[in-house]
Amino acid sequence: MHREFWYFLGGMAFVLLPLFVYLAYQKSGLSVDRPDRVISYREVDGHTLKLHVFEADGDNPDAVVPALLLFHGGAWQYGDPRQFYAQCRYFSRYGLTCISAQYRIESVHGTDPRAAIQDARAALGYLHRHAQSLGIDAQRVAVGGGSAGGQLAASLGVSLPLPGESADTTPAIRPGALVLYNPMLDLAPCRPDHHLVAAYWQDVSPMHHIDAKVPPTLILLGTADPEVPVPTAQAYCGAMQALGASCELELYQGARHGFFNRRVEDGRYFKATNERVLRFLRDRGYARAAGG
Repeated sequence: MHREFWYFLGGMAFVLLPLFVYLAYQKSGLSVDRPDRVISYREVDGHTLKLHVFEADGDNPDAVVPALLLFHGGAWQYGDPRQFYAQCRYFSRYGLTCISAQYRIESVHGTDPRAAIQDARAALGYLHRHAQSLGIDAQRVAVGGGSAGGQLAASLGVSLPLPGESADTTPAIRPGALVLYNPMLDLAPCRPDHHLVAAYWQDVSPMHHIDAKVPPTLILLGTADPEVPVPTAQAYCGAMQALGASCELELYQGARHGFFNRRVEDGRYFKATNERVLRFLRDRGYARAAGG
């Protein structure tokens, strides 16, 4: 009887422990987010590239909603769409369909940043062409990203000379707004990551292609970021503003590169950056108020 009792307790622990772990993660805010669906947006060089879609919350499934397309970081060499899963789930609660995009990277596909830019163009173009089936408003598609992904997003807001691989890779319009987390904006000589694009940096450096048509932009940056110096972001915003475009720079004292991720610095900046982005998007009609 004594042995059977311990077998029983062991069996119950085996059944209940996963449940306790799940509930603890939910309570702590560290639960793993999952997209509502994953769709293929491009076939290139034998690779299938996908969009990880988090559907907007709402009572009307037929409603047309704004969208936010995000690109992960990783120096165009590594990383994957999971980086922005948590942000996407957060923003989807406020009436946006949020998409975290896969794109070609050096460690997996043997490509350089120019291929990543082509994929970013293709992803935005896909959202425009398939807006009706996706239930999104093609005139309210914001684009963002972190670090190298921020460079990709910024590249969609300027007119780069990099040629498209086909007519389908260049969207008809630019994003409606840009959300840039510690983005690589200036790739000129002596700048961080210049060595990765040295042979063609003038073609892929957003700083050197700013014009009056750059969409309203929010840049989020830590003051202790060694990869994106504060003066670089200030110069970028200043160049936009000089041409009449709107640029907002939000600085976070003492924060380093990648500070906005949920598992960096115990997530201390995760909530703050989400709220700042949400305010920026609300001001432009891309998100509803809490409870709205």
